[in-house]
Amino acid sequence: MADLYELLITAELPAGLPEPELAELRWHLGLGPQPDEFTIVTDFPIDYVGDGDPAHDMADSSWETQAEPLLAGRGPSDVRVGGVDFSELALREGRHPAWVLTSRQEIHGPTQWHMLIEMIQWLERRVAHPVAGAGLSFYLRHCEDTTLRPARLVDGKIVSRDDPSRLL
Repeated sequence: MADLYELLITAELPAGLPEPELAELRWHLGLGPQPDEFTIVTDFPIDYVGDGDPAHDMADSSWETQAEPLLAGRGPSDVRVGGVDFSELALREGRHPAWVLTSRQEIHGPTQWHMLIEMIQWLERRVAHPVAGAGLSFYLRHCEDTTLRPARLVDGKIVSRDDPSRLL
């Protein structure tokens, strides 16, 4: 069974988002350079970079944090997910100014889940006051399913919005 998921996120964020957060968000979306400091997602994967000598494998120098943007995919998704990966962030001006975000990505369950949860938690804290119910929405579909399901976070777990007892 594959660990691939389709992810769709839409969010309305304040027009006055602090510049360091905006820069990090742009990086996660593949729209800007890597920031010097991370505050949105901080729990990145750790990879082995040692020389293969078991005596040194436990040394701190044998392991390295691999900072990678979460929503930066562009182009065709894996054939099992289908479609195209993309992310866009735009400033809506006028009567209801906000940074509006849409991202459709292929996500690898176990390896990116913790990063996705951190991103969703940050988005939930930053969402602008919604107009007509908009604010933050996200949806998941396992690559072997046919239905994109509305999701939400409950106690740090991703669950179905329609059935909170069902983990996604």
